[in-house]
Amino acid sequence: MKIKFTLIILIVFLAFANISVAAEVTNVRYWAAPDHTRVVIDVGEEPSFKIQEDKDFIVLNFKGATLGPELPAEILISKPGIKKVTACSKSKDDVEVKIFLGKYLKTQVFKLKKFQDKPDRVVVDIYLQGSLPLETVKCPPYKVKRKKVIVIDPGHGGDDPGAIGKNGTYEKDIVLAISREIKKTINKNPGYRAVLTRDGDYYVSFNKRLQTAKDLNASLFISVHADAARNRQAKGSSVYCLSTGAASNEAAKLLARNENLSDIIGGVPNGEGNGDSDQIILNMFQTNTINLSKTYAAGLMQQMNDINTLKYESVQEAPFRVLKLPDIPAVLIETAFISNGEEEKLLKSRNFQKKIALAVDTSVRQYLSGTTAIAQNGGVGEESDEPVASVRGKSTKKVNIVKKICRIYRVKKGDTLFSLARNNSITIEELRKLNNMKDSTPLLWGQKIILP
Repeated sequence: MKIKFTLIILIVFLAFANISVAAEVTNVRYWAAPDHTRVVIDVGEEPSFKIQEDKDFIVLNFKGATLGPELPAEILISKPGIKKVTACSKSKDDVEVKIFLGKYLKTQVFKLKKFQDKPDRVVVDIYLQGSLPLETVKCPPYKVKRKKVIVIDPGHGGDDPGAIGKNGTYEKDIVLAISREIKKTINKNPGYRAVLTRDGDYYVSFNKRLQTAKDLNASLFISVHADAARNRQAKGSSVYCLSTGAASNEAAKLLARNENLSDIIGGVPNGEGNGDSDQIILNMFQTNTINLSKTYAAGLMQQMNDINTLKYESVQEAPFRVLKLPDIPAVLIETAFISNGEEEKLLKSRNFQKKIALAVDTSVRQYLSGTTAIAQNGGVGEESDEPVASVRGKSTKKVNIVKKICRIYRVKKGDTLFSLARNNSITIEELRKLNNMKDSTPLLWGQKIILP
Protein backbone atom coordinates (compact mmCIF):
# COMPACT_ATOMS: atom_id res chain seq x y z
CA MET A 1 0.00 0.00 0.00
CA LYS A 2 2.84 2.34 0.92
CA ILE A 3 4.57 1.63 -2.43
CA LYS A 4 1.36 2.36 -4.37
CA PHE A 5 0.89 5.66 -2.53
CA THR A 6 4.51 6.64 -3.29
CA LEU A 7 4.03 5.84 -6.99
CA ILE A 8 0.86 7.95 -7.13
CA ILE A 9 2.66 10.91 -5.53
CA LEU A 10 5.56 10.49 -7.98
CA ILE A 11 3.22 10.38 -11.00
CA VAL A 12 1.37 13.51 -9.81
CA PHE A 13 4.68 15.30 -9.20
CA LEU A 14 5.99 14.41 -12.67
CA ALA A 15 2.74 15.52 -14.26
CA PHE A 16 2.89 18.92 -12.56
CA ALA A 17 6.60 19.20 -13.34
CA ASN A 18 5.87 18.55 -17.01
CA ILE A 19 3.20 21.25 -17.03
CA SER A 20 5.48 23.80 -15.35
CA VAL A 21 8.22 23.51 -17.98
CA ALA A 22 5.83 23.65 -20.96
CA ALA A 23 6.63 26.61 -23.15
CA GLU A 24 3.66 28.93 -23.60
CA VAL A 25 3.41 30.83 -26.87
CA THR A 26 2.16 34.13 -25.46
CA ASN A 27 2.36 36.77 -28.17
CA VAL A 28 3.14 37.54 -31.82
CA ARG A 29 4.49 40.97 -32.74
CA TYR A 30 5.90 42.47 -35.95
CA TRP A 31 8.00 45.36 -37.22
CA ALA A 32 8.40 46.61 -40.79
CA ALA A 33 11.80 47.97 -41.91
CA PRO A 34 12.64 49.16 -45.45
CA ASP A 35 14.55 45.97 -46.35
CA HIS A 36 12.74 43.35 -44.24
CA THR A 37 9.70 42.61 -42.10
CA ARG A 38 10.25 40.98 -38.71
CA VAL A 39 7.88 38.67 -36.84
CA VAL A 40 8.65 38.07 -33.16
CA ILE A 41 7.05 35.17 -31.28
CA ASP A 42 7.23 35.45 -27.47
CA VAL A 43 7.58 32.13 -25.65
CA GLY A 44 7.43 31.51 -21.88
CA GLU A 45 10.40 29.14 -21.82
CA GLU A 46 13.26 28.34 -24.19
CA PRO A 47 11.39 26.91 -27.20
CA SER A 48 11.87 23.66 -29.02
CA PHE A 49 10.47 23.83 -32.54
CA LYS A 50 10.72 22.50 -36.07
CA ILE A 51 10.52 24.60 -39.23
CA GLN A 52 8.56 23.71 -42.35
CA GLU A 53 9.14 26.04 -45.27
CA ASP A 54 7.23 26.50 -48.49
CA LYS A 55 7.16 29.17 -51.18
CA ASP A 56 4.05 30.74 -49.67
CA PHE A 57 4.43 30.11 -45.93
CA ILE A 58 6.63 29.18 -42.98
CA VAL A 59 5.31 26.84 -40.29
CA LEU A 60 6.85 26.69 -36.80
CA ASN A 61 5.82 23.60 -34.82
CA PHE A 62 6.48 24.14 -31.11
CA LYS A 63 6.85 20.87 -29.20
CA GLY A 64 5.85 20.67 -25.55
CA ALA A 65 4.10 24.02 -25.82
CA THR A 66 0.73 25.55 -25.04
CA LEU A 67 -1.16 28.43 -26.60
CA GLY A 68 -1.51 31.62 -24.55
CA PRO A 69 -5.17 32.42 -23.77
CA GLU A 70 -4.93 35.98 -25.14
CA LEU A 71 -3.23 35.07 -28.42
CA PRO A 72 -5.69 35.46 -31.33
CA ALA A 73 -6.08 32.62 -33.81
CA GLU A 74 -5.36 34.96 -36.75
CA ILE A 75 -3.34 38.17 -36.99
CA LEU A 76 -3.70 40.15 -40.22
CA ILE A 77 -0.46 41.99 -40.90
CA SER A 78 -0.40 43.05 -44.58
CA LYS A 79 3.16 44.35 -44.47
CA PRO A 80 5.78 43.92 -47.23
CA GLY A 81 6.63 40.22 -47.58
CA ILE A 82 3.93 38.97 -45.22
CA LYS A 83 0.14 38.65 -45.25
CA LYS A 84 -0.92 37.14 -41.92
CA VAL A 85 0.00 34.84 -39.02
CA THR A 86 -2.17 32.08 -37.56
CA ALA A 87 -1.68 30.19 -34.28
CA CYS A 88 -3.43 27.05 -33.09
CA SER A 89 -3.01 24.01 -30.82
CA LYS A 90 -2.36 20.88 -32.89
CA SER A 91 -2.53 18.64 -29.82
CA LYS A 92 -2.40 18.92 -26.04
CA ASP A 93 1.25 19.98 -26.05
CA ASP A 94 1.91 21.12 -29.64
CA VAL A 95 1.41 24.61 -31.06
CA GLU A 96 1.56 25.57 -34.73
CA VAL A 97 2.38 29.12 -35.82
CA LYS A 98 1.97 29.65 -39.56
CA ILE A 99 3.30 32.72 -41.37
CA PHE A 100 1.72 33.43 -44.76
CA LEU A 101 4.22 35.12 -47.07
CA GLY A 102 3.91 37.65 -49.89
CA LYS A 103 6.72 38.60 -52.29
CA TYR A 104 10.09 38.14 -50.60
CA LEU A 105 13.74 37.38 -51.28
CA LYS A 106 14.65 35.04 -48.42
CA THR A 107 13.80 34.29 -44.79
CA GLN A 108 15.84 33.81 -41.62
CA VAL A 109 14.67 32.18 -38.38
CA PHE A 110 16.61 32.36 -35.10
CA LYS A 111 16.12 32.22 -31.33
CA LEU A 112 16.81 34.94 -28.79
CA LYS A 113 17.33 34.02 -25.14
CA LYS A 114 15.50 35.61 -22.25
CA PHE A 115 17.12 38.94 -21.39
CA GLN A 116 16.09 41.60 -18.86
CA ASP A 117 12.33 42.07 -19.32
CA LYS A 118 12.30 40.28 -22.68
CA PRO A 119 11.09 36.63 -22.73
CA ASP A 120 12.55 33.86 -24.86
CA ARG A 121 11.76 34.74 -28.46
CA VAL A 122 11.74 33.23 -31.93
CA VAL A 123 12.44 35.78 -34.66
CA VAL A 124 11.48 35.39 -38.33
CA ASP A 125 13.00 37.96 -40.69
CA ILE A 126 11.47 38.18 -44.17
CA TYR A 127 13.90 39.97 -46.50
CA LEU A 128 12.34 41.85 -49.38
CA GLN A 129 13.03 41.88 -53.09
CA GLY A 130 14.44 45.40 -52.88
CA SER A 131 17.32 44.13 -50.71
CA LEU A 132 18.98 42.27 -53.61
CA PRO A 133 22.72 42.93 -54.00
CA LEU A 134 23.53 45.98 -56.11
CA GLU A 135 24.25 45.40 -59.79
CA THR A 136 27.15 47.72 -60.59
CA VAL A 137 28.60 49.04 -63.84
CA LYS A 138 31.43 51.33 -64.83
CA CYS A 139 30.13 54.89 -64.95
CA PRO A 140 30.35 57.08 -68.01
CA PRO A 141 32.74 59.92 -67.02
CA TYR A 142 30.94 62.87 -65.42
CA LYS A 143 31.51 65.35 -62.64
CA VAL A 144 29.24 66.00 -59.70
CA LYS A 145 29.37 68.49 -56.87
CA ARG A 146 29.31 66.34 -53.74
CA LYS A 147 27.08 67.31 -50.86
CA LYS A 148 28.27 67.05 -47.27
CA VAL A 149 26.42 64.04 -45.84
CA ILE A 150 25.38 63.98 -42.18
CA VAL A 151 24.04 60.66 -40.86
CA ILE A 152 21.44 61.09 -38.10
CA ASP A 153 20.97 57.96 -36.01
CA PRO A 154 17.74 57.71 -33.95
CA GLY A 155 18.63 55.27 -31.15
CA HIS A 156 16.78 52.03 -30.34
CA GLY A 157 13.60 51.07 -32.26
CA GLY A 158 11.40 48.03 -32.72
CA ASP A 159 11.77 45.55 -29.88
CA ASP A 160 14.17 47.93 -28.12
CA PRO A 161 12.11 50.84 -26.71
CA GLY A 162 15.07 52.45 -24.95
CA ALA A 163 14.26 54.34 -21.75
CA ILE A 164 10.61 54.75 -20.75
CA GLY A 165 9.38 57.97 -19.14
CA LYS A 166 7.26 58.23 -16.01
CA ASN A 167 4.19 58.87 -18.18
CA GLY A 168 4.94 55.99 -20.55
CA THR A 169 6.83 57.90 -23.25
CA TYR A 170 9.18 55.66 -25.25
CA GLU A 171 12.66 56.95 -26.01
CA LYS A 172 12.59 55.26 -29.44
CA ASP A 173 9.58 57.38 -30.48
CA ILE A 174 10.93 60.68 -29.14
CA VAL A 175 14.37 60.36 -30.75
CA LEU A 176 12.83 59.40 -34.10
CA ALA A 177 10.65 62.53 -34.05
CA ILE A 178 13.67 64.69 -33.13
CA SER A 179 15.86 63.04 -35.79
CA ARG A 180 13.26 63.64 -38.48
CA GLU A 181 13.17 67.30 -37.47
CA ILE A 182 16.98 67.49 -37.60
CA LYS A 183 16.99 65.92 -41.07
CA LYS A 184 14.37 68.37 -42.35
CA THR A 185 16.27 71.36 -40.95
CA ILE A 186 19.69 70.34 -42.29
CA ASN A 187 18.31 69.54 -45.74
CA LYS A 188 17.16 73.16 -46.14
CA ASN A 189 20.83 74.13 -46.50
CA PRO A 190 22.29 73.98 -50.04
CA GLY A 191 25.22 71.57 -50.22
CA TYR A 192 24.11 69.50 -47.20
CA ARG A 193 22.27 66.19 -47.07
CA ALA A 194 21.02 64.50 -43.88
CA VAL A 195 20.22 60.77 -43.90
CA LEU A 196 18.46 58.73 -41.17
CA THR A 197 19.66 55.26 -40.17
CA ARG A 198 16.02 54.36 -39.50
CA ASP A 199 12.83 56.16 -40.45
CA GLY A 200 10.26 54.04 -38.64
CA ASP A 201 9.68 51.84 -35.62
CA TYR A 202 12.10 48.98 -36.31
CA TYR A 203 15.51 47.98 -34.99
CA VAL A 204 18.75 48.52 -36.94
CA SER A 205 21.91 46.74 -35.77
CA PHE A 206 25.04 48.66 -34.81
CA ASN A 207 26.81 47.23 -37.86
CA LYS A 208 24.16 48.53 -40.27
CA ARG A 209 24.06 51.96 -38.61
CA LEU A 210 27.81 52.35 -38.99
CA GLN A 211 27.81 50.89 -42.50
CA THR A 212 25.31 53.54 -43.59
CA ALA A 213 27.81 56.25 -42.64
CA LYS A 214 30.66 54.43 -44.38
CA ASP A 215 28.70 53.79 -47.59
CA LEU A 216 27.71 57.44 -47.84
CA ASN A 217 31.22 58.71 -47.00
CA ALA A 218 29.57 60.82 -44.31
CA SER A 219 31.15 63.96 -42.91
CA LEU A 220 29.46 63.47 -39.51
CA PHE A 221 27.57 60.78 -37.58
CA ILE A 222 25.17 61.93 -34.84
CA SER A 223 23.38 59.38 -32.65
CA VAL A 224 20.29 60.82 -30.94
CA HIS A 225 19.09 59.57 -27.53
CA ALA A 226 17.15 60.60 -24.41
CA ASP A 227 18.78 60.00 -21.03
CA ALA A 228 17.29 58.23 -17.98
CA ALA A 229 18.24 57.78 -14.34
CA ARG A 230 16.73 56.27 -11.19
CA ASN A 231 16.91 59.72 -9.65
CA ARG A 232 13.83 61.39 -11.17
CA GLN A 233 15.35 64.82 -10.43
CA ALA A 234 18.30 64.24 -12.79
CA LYS A 235 18.07 66.54 -15.82
CA GLY A 236 20.04 68.23 -18.58
CA SER A 237 21.53 67.57 -22.00
CA SER A 238 24.93 66.00 -22.64
CA VAL A 239 27.18 65.08 -25.55
CA TYR A 240 29.47 62.04 -25.72
CA CYS A 241 32.38 60.95 -27.89
CA LEU A 242 34.02 57.55 -28.22
CA SER A 243 36.58 56.50 -25.65
CA THR A 244 38.86 53.58 -26.51
CA GLY A 245 39.80 53.34 -22.85
CA ALA A 246 38.01 54.33 -19.66
CA ALA A 247 34.83 56.38 -19.52
CA SER A 248 34.80 59.97 -18.20
CA ASN A 249 32.99 58.87 -15.06
CA GLU A 250 30.93 56.02 -13.62
CA ALA A 251 27.68 57.43 -14.98
CA ALA A 252 29.12 57.57 -18.52
CA LYS A 253 30.42 54.02 -18.15
CA LEU A 254 26.98 52.78 -17.06
CA LEU A 255 25.26 54.67 -19.87
CA ALA A 256 27.55 53.15 -22.50
CA ARG A 257 27.05 49.67 -21.01
CA ASN A 258 23.27 50.05 -21.24
CA GLU A 259 23.33 51.49 -24.77
CA ASN A 260 25.67 48.73 -25.96
CA LEU A 261 23.01 46.12 -25.06
CA SER A 262 20.69 47.37 -27.81
CA ASP A 263 21.67 44.63 -30.28
CA ILE A 264 20.68 41.99 -27.71
CA ILE A 265 17.39 43.69 -26.80
CA GLY A 266 16.51 44.70 -30.37
CA GLY A 267 17.26 41.21 -31.64
CA VAL A 268 20.29 40.67 -33.86
CA PRO A 269 21.07 37.15 -35.20
CA ASN A 270 23.98 35.38 -33.52
CA GLY A 271 27.26 36.46 -35.03
CA GLU A 272 26.10 39.85 -36.36
CA GLY A 273 27.18 42.90 -34.46
CA ASN A 274 29.26 40.99 -31.89
CA GLY A 275 32.65 41.93 -33.26
CA ASP A 276 34.14 45.41 -33.04
CA SER A 277 35.63 47.31 -35.95
CA ASP A 278 39.03 46.18 -37.20
CA GLN A 279 41.40 47.02 -34.35
CA ILE A 280 44.36 47.86 -36.62
CA ILE A 281 42.28 50.42 -38.51
CA LEU A 282 40.95 51.82 -35.23
CA ASN A 283 44.48 52.24 -33.85
CA MET A 284 45.62 54.04 -37.01
CA PHE A 285 42.76 56.50 -37.32
CA GLN A 286 40.74 56.63 -34.10
CA THR A 287 42.85 59.17 -32.18
CA ASN A 288 42.54 61.81 -34.89
CA THR A 289 38.86 61.01 -35.44
CA ILE A 290 38.12 61.29 -31.71
CA ASN A 291 39.79 64.70 -31.64
CA LEU A 292 37.63 65.84 -34.55
CA SER A 293 34.57 64.41 -32.79
CA LYS A 294 35.43 66.42 -29.66
CA THR A 295 35.74 69.58 -31.73
CA TYR A 296 32.29 69.12 -33.19
CA ALA A 297 30.83 67.95 -29.84
CA ALA A 298 32.01 71.09 -28.05
CA GLY A 299 30.32 73.26 -30.67
CA LEU A 300 27.13 71.21 -30.32
CA MET A 301 27.23 71.65 -26.54
CA GLN A 302 27.50 75.40 -26.95
CA GLN A 303 24.34 75.39 -29.07
CA MET A 304 22.49 73.04 -26.68
CA ASN A 305 23.40 75.28 -23.77
CA ASP A 306 21.16 77.96 -25.31
CA ILE A 307 18.05 75.75 -25.18
CA ASN A 308 18.50 73.50 -22.12
CA THR A 309 20.53 72.94 -18.96
CA LEU A 310 23.76 71.01 -19.55
CA LYS A 311 24.36 67.95 -17.39
CA TYR A 312 28.15 68.35 -17.71
CA GLU A 313 30.32 71.37 -18.49
CA SER A 314 32.46 69.46 -21.00
CA VAL A 315 32.22 66.71 -23.59
CA GLN A 316 32.08 63.25 -22.02
CA GLU A 317 33.75 60.05 -23.24
CA ALA A 318 32.60 56.42 -23.09
CA PRO A 319 33.08 53.23 -25.16
CA PHE A 320 29.87 53.43 -27.22
CA ARG A 321 29.82 50.76 -29.94
CA VAL A 322 27.65 52.92 -32.17
CA LEU A 323 30.44 55.55 -32.38
CA LYS A 324 33.20 53.20 -33.58
CA LEU A 325 33.85 54.78 -36.96
CA PRO A 326 37.58 54.90 -37.82
CA ASP A 327 37.57 58.03 -39.97
CA ILE A 328 34.17 59.72 -39.52
CA PRO A 329 33.67 62.11 -36.57
CA ALA A 330 30.85 60.69 -34.44
CA VAL A 331 28.98 61.91 -31.36
CA LEU A 332 26.08 60.73 -29.22
CA ILE A 333 23.70 63.37 -27.89
CA GLU A 334 21.48 62.79 -24.87
CA THR A 335 18.85 65.42 -25.63
CA ALA A 336 17.28 65.49 -22.12
CA PHE A 337 16.17 63.16 -19.31
CA ILE A 338 13.03 61.26 -20.26
CA SER A 339 12.92 59.98 -16.65
CA ASN A 340 12.44 63.56 -15.40
CA GLY A 341 8.76 64.57 -15.54
CA GLU A 342 9.46 68.13 -16.71
CA GLU A 343 11.97 67.11 -19.35
CA GLU A 344 9.72 64.28 -20.54
CA LYS A 345 7.09 66.93 -21.34
CA LEU A 346 9.80 69.05 -22.96
CA LEU A 347 10.94 66.16 -25.17
CA LYS A 348 7.38 65.62 -26.38
CA SER A 349 7.03 69.31 -27.24
CA ARG A 350 7.25 70.04 -30.96
CA ASN A 351 8.74 73.44 -30.14
CA PHE A 352 11.60 71.88 -28.14
CA GLN A 353 12.22 69.30 -30.87
CA LYS A 354 12.57 72.13 -33.39
CA LYS A 355 15.00 73.95 -31.07
CA ILE A 356 17.16 70.82 -30.85
CA ALA A 357 17.08 70.52 -34.64
CA LEU A 358 18.21 74.14 -35.04
CA ALA A 359 20.98 73.64 -32.47
CA VAL A 360 22.28 70.57 -34.32
CA ASP A 361 21.94 72.29 -37.69
CA THR A 362 23.90 75.36 -36.53
CA SER A 363 26.66 73.24 -34.99
CA VAL A 364 26.92 71.12 -38.17
CA ARG A 365 27.23 74.15 -40.46
CA GLN A 366 29.78 75.82 -38.16
CA TYR A 367 31.90 72.68 -37.99
CA LEU A 368 31.80 71.73 -41.67
CA SER A 369 32.37 75.31 -42.83
CA GLY A 370 35.40 75.62 -40.56
CA THR A 371 33.99 78.44 -38.44
CA THR A 372 33.79 76.51 -35.16
CA ALA A 373 36.17 78.01 -32.62
CA ILE A 374 35.92 75.58 -29.73
CA ALA A 375 38.86 73.88 -28.08
CA GLN A 376 38.87 70.12 -28.64
CA ASN A 377 39.40 69.36 -24.98
CA GLY A 378 37.66 72.42 -23.57
CA GLY A 379 34.26 73.20 -22.17
CA VAL A 380 31.48 75.39 -23.46
CA GLY A 381 32.63 78.75 -24.78
CA GLU A 382 36.38 78.09 -24.62
CA GLU A 383 38.08 79.44 -27.73
CA SER A 384 40.90 77.73 -29.57
CA ASP A 385 43.95 79.62 -30.86
CA GLU A 386 44.21 77.27 -33.84
CA PRO A 387 41.71 77.46 -36.72
CA VAL A 388 39.59 74.33 -36.77
CA ALA A 389 39.73 73.95 -40.55
CA SER A 390 43.50 73.38 -40.40
CA VAL A 391 43.07 70.61 -37.81
CA ARG A 392 40.25 68.71 -39.45
CA GLY A 393 42.22 66.85 -42.11
CA LYS A 394 39.30 66.91 -44.59
CA SER A 395 38.77 69.77 -47.04
CA THR A 396 35.68 71.81 -46.25
CA LYS A 397 35.40 73.07 -49.85
CA LYS A 398 32.94 71.61 -52.33
CA VAL A 399 34.93 69.37 -54.64
CA ASN A 400 34.05 67.96 -58.06
CA ILE A 401 34.41 64.20 -57.87
CA VAL A 402 34.48 61.78 -60.81
CA LYS A 403 32.31 58.77 -59.97
CA LYS A 404 33.84 55.52 -61.25
CA ILE A 405 31.26 52.94 -60.17
CA CYS A 406 27.53 53.21 -60.73
CA ARG A 407 24.60 50.94 -59.92
CA ILE A 408 21.73 49.65 -61.98
CA TYR A 409 18.35 50.78 -60.64
CA ARG A 410 14.89 49.64 -61.71
CA VAL A 411 12.40 52.52 -61.80
CA LYS A 412 9.51 52.12 -59.33
CA LYS A 413 6.04 53.61 -59.13
CA GLY A 414 6.26 57.22 -57.95
CA ASP A 415 9.87 57.77 -59.12
CA THR A 416 10.60 60.98 -61.02
CA LEU A 417 13.79 62.38 -62.50
CA PHE A 418 13.67 65.07 -59.82
CA SER A 419 13.31 62.60 -56.89
CA LEU A 420 16.00 60.26 -58.24
CA ALA A 421 18.42 63.13 -58.81
CA ARG A 422 17.74 64.65 -55.38
CA ASN A 423 18.08 61.33 -53.53
CA ASN A 424 21.40 60.60 -55.26
CA SER A 425 22.89 64.08 -54.83
CA ILE A 426 23.15 64.87 -58.52
CA THR A 427 21.35 67.24 -60.90
CA ILE A 428 18.68 66.18 -63.39
CA GLU A 429 21.07 67.20 -66.19
CA GLU A 430 23.78 64.88 -64.79
CA LEU A 431 21.24 62.07 -64.44
CA ARG A 432 20.25 62.48 -68.09
CA LYS A 433 23.91 62.50 -69.19
CA LEU A 434 24.57 59.29 -67.26
CA ASN A 435 21.73 57.55 -69.07
CA ASN A 436 22.06 59.24 -72.47
CA MET A 437 18.50 60.56 -72.11
CA LYS A 438 17.06 63.45 -74.10
CA ASP A 439 14.82 66.08 -72.51
CA SER A 440 11.78 64.42 -74.05
CA THR A 441 12.71 60.86 -72.98
CA PRO A 442 10.04 59.57 -70.53
CA LEU A 443 10.80 57.63 -67.35
CA LEU A 444 9.02 54.24 -67.46
CA TRP A 445 8.10 51.80 -64.69
CA GLY A 446 10.48 48.86 -64.61
CA GLN A 447 13.04 50.70 -66.74
CA LYS A 448 16.69 50.11 -65.79
CA ILE A 449 18.76 53.25 -65.34
CA ILE A 450 22.25 54.09 -64.09
CA LEU A 451 22.64 55.86 -60.73
CA PRO A 452 25.76 56.81 -58.72
